[in-house]
Amino acid sequence: AAAAVISFACASVVAYDARRRPKPDKAAWLVAFILFAVAAGSEVVGATAGWTPLLARLYYLAGAVLVVGFLALGQLYLLFPRRLAVIGPGVSLLVVAVAAALVVAAPVNPGLLASDGWHALRRDGALRAVTIALNAGGTLVVVGGSLFSAWRFWRRRTQRHRMLGCLLIALGTLIVAAGGTGTRLGRPELLYLAMAAGVAVIFGGYLEARRPDRSSLASAASVAAAGVPLAAIARSGSTAAGGEQGRRALVIADPAIVPNEPAVAFIEGSLLPLDDDALGAAVEVWSVDRAPVDRFDRVQARRAWALRLRLSPAGQAAFDAHSVPARLQVVELYHEVLAARSAPPEASGLAEVEVRPASGGRLTELPERQAVARGAG
Repeated sequence: AAAAVISFACASVVAYDARRRPKPDKAAWLVAFILFAVAAGSEVVGATAGWTPLLARLYYLAGAVLVVGFLALGQLYLLFPRRLAVIGPGVSLLVVAVAAALVVAAPVNPGLLASDGWHALRRDGALRAVTIALNAGGTLVVVGGSLFSAWRFWRRRTQRHRMLGCLLIALGTLIVAAGGTGTRLGRPELLYLAMAAGVAVIFGGYLEARRPDRSSLASAASVAAAGVPLAAIARSGSTAAGGEQGRRALVIADPAIVPNEPAVAFIEGSLLPLDDDALGAAVEVWSVDRAPVDRFDRVQARRAWALRLRLSPAGQAAFDAHSVPARLQVVELYHEVLAARSAPPEASGLAEVEVRPASGGRLTELPERQAVARGAG
């Protein structure tokens, strides 16, 4: 009962987060915790009202076969979002269909239901192989992925809450796996003690990971007070002989028109300390949506570097710790909203320029036409 209540609570929190900002990893984790709650609830019903073949199959499919697989799917979506976006849904549906078919086809001994509960379900052959593969492989993915993420946050010395959350999720997954191992070793009474404790630890890890890291960025104030003018992007670069003839870029043509420092202070103090999800929601309020990308193109990279140079060392570390889509969202917010004048697009200071190597090896800017700032008007 405790495991069911904790699982339902965690599913409710994940559902709230997924509703605010839908993402495939949250959808997978929502399914996983619903499965946790269904499995634990089936055990409660079976122990109090008596087991039936349907209840035994429902428990085994939800708790023993699928739940760790969906936890792993959510972890994989965090690690490989673009690659998994194409094949993830189809593979998940295939695995669920195969597992459900095997569980439905597995015979149940009615004479053992009263004494053995769900253990009356015969588990051998393909069903056993699928169960072991999903649980062993899923545990490795969740634990390994969580530890890798925690190590990455630790190395960057940023997002401490997410680092601790990843460690707790890995620990909770190991506790749940230990309960399943105890069942296979003849200690079934350990299963739900381990599941209740493990799900509680995972829930705690999820809550910890969603807490924003509001570390003090006092240097943002000093940056805001410094008043250092922003150099034009195209004028600060150089290229090897030959260059990239015909490359076009959006640049700020006149640094004098840009009120940079209040924008930088706002980004450092209010946005960069947030985690990716909270940052995305905050920036979307300013009409800048998040693009599903995993790398900058050349223009985006130049604009990102121009903003990064304006940040303090602490701000640069916080900026670098965010995902590419989050960084791109902040870059667009800075260049196209916060650092832009309230003027028509043709007077906004954004011009399309063609970058060509000059005869002296230096870059020249050849304005061709005014570009319309994204989102303006």
